[in-house]
Amino acid sequence: MSSIENARQLRRDQTDEEKELWRALRSHRFAGFKFRRQHPSGIYILDFYCAAARLDVELDGFQHGLQEQMQHDEKRSAFLKEQDIEELRFWNHQWRANREGCLLEIWDALQRRTGCVRILNNASKQKFIPPDLRKIKLREETNPHLEG
Repeated sequence: MSSIENARQLRRDQTDEEKELWRALRSHRFAGFKFRRQHPSGIYILDFYCAAARLDVELDGFQHGLQEQMQHDEKRSAFLKEQDIEELRFWNHQWRANREGCLLEIWDALQRRTGCVRILNNASKQKFIPPDLRKIKLREETNPHLEG
């Protein structure tokens, strides 16, 4: 099976968690950034890929905790690093328990990798509006116990 056929099959066989994340990322809905689903890169298939930021977002199930899969994932991570593609990995249970936290981490990586905010494009269609950093700083100044 070719990587394109494999990617198509993976798109058809998405987990519930992948479907939910795709709804948040698709069609420039996520802060104006375009993501591709099941994007081939070398011999690997990236769950959710943003070319503008060279960012890969992965949702992992229990099988990624198995020794053989962990070794495969390490090789994959090394390949992506060589290609200057940053990889964010979330466990399915992390997504289920803290969607907003996962989305905030994705947003942070997009900003770090691109240095820009694309939310101004089609603002009415955006599904994720990043937090106002001035409000966060103000909260930290007035509540010092909130600082990390």
